[in-house]
This record gives sequence, structure tokens and C-alpha cells, in this order.
Amino acid sequence: MSPPPTKIHVLDKANYSNHRLVSLQDTTPTTLPPSSLRLRPKILGLTTNNLTYARHGHLMGWYDIYPLPPSTPAPYNDAQTYGRVAAWGYAEIVESSVLGINRGQAVYGFLPISSGLETVCVESAEHGGMKIKNQLVVLDAHRQHLWQIYNRYTIFPSLPTLIASRGADALGWDALMQGLFATGYNLSTFGFAWQDERRIHPSGKGEWGQENADLKGAAVVLLNASGKTGLGFAWAVRRARPNAEQPERVIGVGSEVSVDAIRKSGMCDEVYLNSEDEVVKEVVEKSQCRRIVLLDFGAREGVAEKWSSTLSSSSIPFSQITVGGEVKVQNPETARKRLALLGKTVLVNASLLREKGIEVGGEKYFEAFFEAWEEYKKDISSMKLQWGTGLEAWEKGWEALCRDEVRADTGLVYNV
Repeated sequence: MSPPPTKIHVLDKANYSNHRLVSLQDTTPTTLPPSSLRLRPKILGLTTNNLTYARHGHLMGWYDIYPLPPSTPAPYNDAQTYGRVAAWGYAEIVESSVLGINRGQAVYGFLPISSGLETVCVESAEHGGMKIKNQLVVLDAHRQHLWQIYNRYTIFPSLPTLIASRGADALGWDALMQGLFATGYNLSTFGFAWQDERRIHPSGKGEWGQENADLKGAAVVLLNASGKTGLGFAWAVRRARPNAEQPERVIGVGSEVSVDAIRKSGMCDEVYLNSEDEVVKEVVEKSQCRRIVLLDFGAREGVAEKWSSTLSSSSIPFSQITVGGEVKVQNPETARKRLALLGKTVLVNASLLREKGIEVGGEKYFEAFFEAWEEYKKDISSMKLQWGTGLEAWEKGWEALCRDEVRADTGLVYNV
């Protein structure tokens, strides 16, 4: 019996709510080049971040990571119109020409949404001329213009071994949230660093002094605090910083359907509705906080502008940082204009924050990060995993996200 045809998830770049699964005509593997891995995606996480990759893919190069295969049938082989984005998760190594890496092992990283095989050229990651244990970087030329975060993989034993030792849900949380947690963790640890040698501007560019990074005595206000990156940041500022370097209060803000999830998470000191900006302004002013830091983790349309206007009118020093965009289908031109507006605030560069950590710590960075991530997973109580099987289930999940029908307390994970 011949194997089932490979399927990939293809999007209309002008309207990513127009999407479908496409079967490839010919997926016969070629000879594996030197220093390469042939990967088959096995566990993938689906979040609103995947919509961001589609929304800004033409601007950020995300459609270039896994180009349409040559065997893609018409009309979906038109790369001007159609493309595909990637997802965080685990893949099985089906074939390897890399010394020390064997067939059957697994990698974690940014993977194609496909039931078939993908080939990547890799080398060991290094720090100070020394290899970093279990860390690889992708060398394929068509991916080198991307943020480095998308070109890093972590090597693991086989997936059956991981599942037997850690449980399937542990890997599901990794696929769903590890990359997003990393952004929040790195923003707290390096963007708001309490040590000079760790500090970097959240965007990766410009001056960012100790006063900018100091959260002591601050009111930290998180818009869309139920989002996975926002929750990770809230946890990091409370659990992964010295007590003396923590903010005065962490305030979570969300919609009527998400505030319960924020409260149940236990990550924020206080929780308010999107409509309560004036209330929060009064509360913060009475508390005599030293500064207000507003972080937008992808609030609904108009919310960030309203909160920025209200809180910046206070006599308390105010700063704003944008981490994510709202969940809303946008065509490329609308997305371009929106991104230009966001550029007037401090726009977080998740990749450069992480690269700062690797620059400072090398292998110790990964040790500290994975320790924090494992601790964070123990504290995830406000969200449940919803597993699906196959790309058909993925396609339904994508549709639900496009329609904003996925609850804040639900995490979508797929066995591909």
C-alpha cells in the first residue's frame, strides 16, 4: 500500500482566513545533503501568534522560512498569491547526515505545517568558540535574513522516550507556549534587566539605560494579559526576578470573556476590564507608584490607544511597549499601516532579546531558561490543552482562531 499523500497548509497572503490543505503531487525524497536533517513534524502548537506570522509574513520574511514545495499543484504554486507559515513544536528526525545526530531523535523549533518531510542544513550553535550542548542553528541561505530565533533548534532523544519520561501534555505545553514564554521571560530578564551587562533595548536598538529598565516601584499594566506571552511575562517579573527588583504591582487587563482566565492564572495582582482605564489611572495615582509601564500583548482594536492616552495623561512618568498585535484578519496593506503605527512605540524584538541572553550566558542561558520554563509549566492552572489529530484538525483550529472563537483558557495542540 502506498503512503498517503503529503499535505501542507496553504494561505492566501492577502487574506489568511482563506486557507486550505493542499496535497503534493510528488514527495519522493532526494539524496540528503551533507550536514542536513530530514524532519517530519509530529507535535505543533497553534496560537494567535501563528496569525501574526501570516499577517506580517510579507514584511518580516515569515513566508520565506518554508517556501511552497516545487510539487505544489496549481493554482497554489503561485508564490505571489499563496504561502505557508510555520509553527513551534517537535519533529522527528527521519534521516541525518550530521555527525552525532541520529535518525529517530527529535528537534524542537519552528517547523512547517505539513504531514511530510522537510530538509534543513544545520550546524552546532557556539558561544565563545565552544559548542552549546544540544543546540543547532539552521544554515539554509533562504532563511538567513530572518530573526535568528527562527533558525535555532534544540536536539532531544526520541519522542517516544520523551513522552514516556515527561508525558504527552508536557510536550504539548512546549509546542504551545515555550516560544511565547521565552519572549516574556527574555523581556523581563534582559529588556528590564537589573544587571548592566544583561540590559538591551527591547527593540534591540537605541539607548536603554538603567532608569528605563528599572521596575522597582512601578505599576506594570498588561493589556491582553490572558495571552500566552503576557502570562509568561507576568510570571517572570514575579517569579524569576529578585524580590528587590520586582514592580510595585502587576495589573492585568482583558475583555469580559478573558478576565476570569487572568484571575485564575494568579499571575497578576489586580485584574480590570478593557473599559476600566480611568479606574486604573486613579488606582495607580493613589498608590504613588514611581512609574507606569504599559505593555500591549495584543489587545483588541483601539484598546492600546485608549489606555495609552489615559495613563500618559497622569503626572506619573509613563512608558509604553508593544509586544503583539490584535487578533484580527488584515490584508497586507492594512497590516503594513498598523505596523507603522506600532513603530511609534517601543516594539519588542523577541529574537534580539534572546540573542542577548545567549551572548551573555551561552550554555548557562539555556540552563536558566529551561529551569524557569519547567517551573512555569507547574504554575499553568488557568488553561487546558485541547489536542487534535491530523492537519484536518489543524485547519479547523486555524478557522476558529480567524473567527476569534478560541477561548483564552484553551490551548490548541496537534499530533500531526
